[in-house]
Amino acid sequence: MAANFVCKLRLHMYIKVSVYSIVLLALVAVVSCSNSTDKSMSFKSYLETHKYAVGQTSFVFVDSLRNRPLKTEVWYPTLDTTQINSALDYPFILPPTSLNADCIPEKLPLVLLSHGTGGNRISQMWLAVELAGNGYVVASVDHFGNTLGNKIPQNFVKIWDRPLDMSYILTKLLQTAKFNSVIDTTTIGMAGFSLGGYTTIALAGGQLDYQLLKEFSKTQEGKAEFDLPELGDISGLITPEIISLGDREYKDLKDDRISAFVAMAPAIGQGFNDKAQFTAVKESVLIFGAQNDNRTPVHTNAQHYHGLMDGSKYIELPGQVGHYVFMNQAKSGLTRNAPIVFKDDSSVNRKEVHQQVASTVVAFFNYELGVGQ
Repeated sequence: MAANFVCKLRLHMYIKVSVYSIVLLALVAVVSCSNSTDKSMSFKSYLETHKYAVGQTSFVFVDSLRNRPLKTEVWYPTLDTTQINSALDYPFILPPTSLNADCIPEKLPLVLLSHGTGGNRISQMWLAVELAGNGYVVASVDHFGNTLGNKIPQNFVKIWDRPLDMSYILTKLLQTAKFNSVIDTTTIGMAGFSLGGYTTIALAGGQLDYQLLKEFSKTQEGKAEFDLPELGDISGLITPEIISLGDREYKDLKDDRISAFVAMAPAIGQGFNDKAQFTAVKESVLIFGAQNDNRTPVHTNAQHYHGLMDGSKYIELPGQVGHYVFMNQAKSGLTRNAPIVFKDDSSVNRKEVHQQVASTVVAFFNYELGVGQ
């Protein structure tokens, strides 16, 4: 049928050979151009293709030293499907999650997840539930002052707070009664989207140069990248005080407890121009770019990071795949109300892209963290 004709979306990969590269090289998504329905998936259907159902719970951790309340959502493997389905609370098309269900009593790997500018801890839930259904604990935080419902302009440029948020919630999560006995502290990964992609790279050891970022913000490309839908042009907020503080106090944000990293459409790549800024990066980093990304263009961001970071792996989603494909798939009402974020080109099926990206991310973490080996 014309409404269901199939488009092939090939993922161009620049990956060195490894066990998981077999999965990556076979990664060809068949993308349907038809509209998705808002129908919710049942636990039964989800368990036909996944080892575990997904539990979901939340915490509020408070970093009193930085005066930051950190709302944290956690997804994890469970066998209990009798609880309330939390996924129904959101305007997104997502698999079911079982509210406050018991986690399986096994040692499990952990992945931390960081949202983009103006997003929130639920924004990449599509990836969180896929990881949890494959045996991971996943924790995502609201970066205070830089979320959809909590916009503090200066917090959009005090970006050192984001990696510090992730390190803080990692410490707190390892102390919680619900997860301290199940998280394997030797198998911890990190993933992030957009500014969360930078957050990921900072935790891997990338050292941002705020002066470079300020200089870029004055260029035509920089003006476009710093003109945010949430606040408009924020380049003026990168003051001499911010530059001095960032370059003096918050250069090294690496967290040695994390062993593998995934950056999806990472932002602020122009704060880096020298391979020396990545000498502390010793672990594997996988970078996703989107060819039609108009928010964080690949040549100044994803490709740029990859070119400077020796040993990094790069996957570019070609064609009309844009920046916001890494956000959740929205139900029809939200798609109509926020088309910039949730409506893709007619040649792109966000659900199919998510399935392929998630399977690659799971394979990457399985290999790099030694899960199931």
